[in-house]
Amino acid sequence: MSQKNILITGAEGFIAINLATYLSKKHFNIFGIGNKKFERKISSKFGYKFLVNTEVNKKNLKKNFNNIDVIIHCAGSGIVGLSKKKNYERNFLTTKNVLDFSRNQKKKPRIIFMSSYSIYGNSYSSAIQENYKLKPLSSYAITKKESENILLRYSKLYSLNVTILRLASIYGNGLRKQLIFDTCQKICKNRNIFYGTGNEIRDWLHISDLCTLVYKILKKDSEIKIINCGSGKGNKVKTIIGFIKKEFNSRIKTKFIRNKNKEPKILKTNIAVAKSFGWYPKMSLKKGILKYVRWYKKNYD
Repeated sequence: MSQKNILITGAEGFIAINLATYLSKKHFNIFGIGNKKFERKISSKFGYKFLVNTEVNKKNLKKNFNNIDVIIHCAGSGIVGLSKKKNYERNFLTTKNVLDFSRNQKKKPRIIFMSSYSIYGNSYSSAIQENYKLKPLSSYAITKKESENILLRYSKLYSLNVTILRLASIYGNGLRKQLIFDTCQKICKNRNIFYGTGNEIRDWLHISDLCTLVYKILKKDSEIKIINCGSGKGNKVKTIIGFIKKEFNSRIKTKFIRNKNKEPKILKTNIAVAKSFGWYPKMSLKKGILKYVRWYKKNYD
């Protein structure tokens, strides 16, 4: 197993580079494809043996990669507010391209897909289990659901080994978007306006814990198709902002205004399936935020 070849799509993204760094140290051969322009010295720093700066499509996959054992499909849209067309192209079409490439390989690679817990929608007030009904609200969540559907369909049609990871809110040093980063920026600029009510509940998982879970999944040839990846705990958005304010010794009074985006009020995962792999999250939210704020101050303050 130690010599398995792993291809990571969306190779320059936050989750991808952390997975590449971690898994390369576990003696996997890590390859990448993504449409940013990483220099060779940068890609090798993250553990990539070979990285292609290009679009994730069938032609480019076939041209550059063979003898791949596992594809970790991280490519997709990661920005709130993208158009339906952009979400469809970046989420669904890239997934279909990976599947079409994989089903035509002599040795069909295992596919691990990074989905999102946002596909559960706004229907549940308790911890969500994998078999709960999906009611996505945003175009991002809808295209993640469509991607899951085609993954499961191809799995049956072409005997592909597919694992879907429904990610909670992933954070950690180096992430330059989403709530924690935005809050750090606003505090440093003395801005106090936040969208929503502040009472929205989210499940936060540190990137280091996601990496260890993916490693556990890779080690086990399980037939489990769908796995929630979170901490199993929920925290209000205003609580997260409060943690960050404390680390900055900030006294700004936060103000919340409602926005037009369709966002679930409560998203908290049941992680019993993930724990069945012998895994549990180790990084507490307070410690993770402390580490993040220290990183932010070093790089931005």
